Amino acid sequence: MNYSVVFDAADNFVPARFPFLIGFAVAILGACVIGAILLRQESQRRALTGDRPRVRVVGLLVALLVVVMASAIVVALTALSSPSQEETARAIESSPVVEGLIEHFHPMPSGGHDTERFDVAGVHFEYSHWNMSQGFNQDVTAGGPIREGLYVRIHYVSIDRPSFATGLSYGTIVRLEIRRESHTFESDEVERSGLAISLRTN
Repeated sequence: MNYSVVFDAADNFVPARFPFLIGFAVAILGACVIGAILLRQESQRRALTGDRPRVRVVGLLVALLVVVMASAIVVALTALSSPSQEETARAIESSPVVEGLIEHFHPMPSGGHDTERFDVAGVHFEYSHWNMSQGFNQDVTAGGPIREGLYVRIHYVSIDRPSFATGLSYGTIVRLEIRRESHTFESDEVERSGLAISLRTN
């Protein structure tokens, strides 16, 4: 059978460390801004009163430093433990596979507040373009390709927790392949055969 790959999580790979790096950058920026404001206010107060630095201000600065250091540790641990794109591709190849016709297709309503879902050979799948996931989540409201009766082959990862919409356990799609229509190839073969016969008779 001929299939077209319409989604592969390895091609849409976003390293898990990226959100932490963004959070770390925001934490540093926030700490620098807050620290600069506190230091400016404290220096102005000392210039007017001549008093020593207040314990509260020093404590806040120390707390900001601790937050930045803790964020750095989390980012470092995440960077070391998060899988690479090659490891993700290998995991997809070894993941469970199911193929067959899409059944019980429930498209995402135009108003949202639901999931798009279907079954293939007894395996249940749910997703939504509102979900932050590296799995397939392109529902029909976002131009998704899934339709009732479509023949597909799916690599997936089982999710043990129940869906909020149905209460059922479901699979996250990490590779979606749709079978190409065979009549297209058959018509091409017929057309080529007819052309060959025409050339021979001429």
